[in-house]
Amino acid sequence: MSLRVGLLLLPGASALTYAAAVEPMQVANRLLGEDCFSIEHLGLGAAFGSGLPIPQTPLDHCDPPLDWLLLVGGHAPPRELPDDFAQKLTHHADGVSTLGGLASGGLLLAEAGLLDGYRAALHGLPGAQLRERFPAVRQTEDVFCVDRNRLTCRGATAAQDLMIWTIGRELGRDVAEALAQWFVRERVGEPELGGGTELDQATRAEQPALAEAVDLMFANIEEPLSGDDIAGHVNLSRRQLERLFRKYLDTVPSRYYLKIRLDRARELVRNSALSLTDIALSCGFSSGAHFSTTYRNAFGLTPSEDREV
Repeated sequence: MSLRVGLLLLPGASALTYAAAVEPMQVANRLLGEDCFSIEHLGLGAAFGSGLPIPQTPLDHCDPPLDWLLLVGGHAPPRELPDDFAQKLTHHADGVSTLGGLASGGLLLAEAGLLDGYRAALHGLPGAQLRERFPAVRQTEDVFCVDRNRLTCRGATAAQDLMIWTIGRELGRDVAEALAQWFVRERVGEPELGGGTELDQATRAEQPALAEAVDLMFANIEEPLSGDDIAGHVNLSRRQLERLFRKYLDTVPSRYYLKIRLDRARELVRNSALSLTDIALSCGFSSGAHFSTTYRNAFGLTPSEDREV
């Protein structure tokens, strides 16, 4: 398998963000001994924000089809863009299977309407201004976000985590783990569930069954309900409930429920004097060993290590 990845370098693009995106793909090629990723540099003739030039193919001269198109921005909104840039971007995004905005590159996706209805981690403007300008984007405070075929992140370290996770989605978790070790990352970063585990008000109003299912999870942390139980309570089949979670939260009910329980456990580990055994039981874990392993997989350290930080 070989994926054609177009990196669209925007005026003022961060060289660090660019490197954080490119190197995981290059290392994956090296580790697997094949060209899994073919990287093409697209642009508007501008240098990086640091002034470092790089050869670029004009966006208009890019021969389709690209598999991925990633917009590489910087710390501020890109300036001096052609008037018809949004139109050209929408045209080129049409046949792309995965579309991403790195650092302020996400702003241009949002301005072109390509993030409407998606969760996204936007960067380059104050939060209040972002929410006002892009009300159709379900914005998250996380450092990187994956929603179906949309990838967004806030900066260089986040770009590396985003790419490692996305490469793992394409090539397997073992490849992601190998990349994390290569870059001396303690673990593979995971995309958060947009804004924690609380549903935003718009989604609650639009999908009351989903909202009720989430509320049931929060109300039953000590003795977790089964997926069938939750589906029955909200008058849906298990398959229908899973479809709602995938569409609006880009996850499955079991993973979402586990995150709720782990977030509650971490709050107690850090802010209470309860024993770790009591915390494990109060958050629905049947044994201390299972709790410790699951906690470490999620947060990169055991409950006892986290309590000492």
